[in-house]
Amino acid sequence: MLVADTGALSSAAGQVDTTAAALADIDVASPFGEVSDAVVGSETSQACLWVSTRLGAAVQVYADRLRDVSAASRGTAADLGGTDHAVAGTFGVPR
Repeated sequence: MLVADTGALSSAAGQVDTTAAALADIDVASPFGEVSDAVVGSETSQACLWVSTRLGAAVQVYADRLRDVSAASRGTAADLGGTDHAVAGTFGVPR
């Protein structure tokens, strides 16, 4: 028999949301900017810009995907809860 704790699933989704928000708030570009400013006009300066742009984008995409996982978890919990309620009603079990 499958037993799913929808409350735990929703709680985990909240924790994933918190993690995604913290990740999205990380400023990955600033350290590269300081290096770039120290060696203006060099290839290192250009590389710092290139890396910081891509790393910043990757972190944001990762945070967005974590939010997607959280939303899917909440949706699954809601679906399981609704199905459980409907099946229980079919058997005359009050929920």
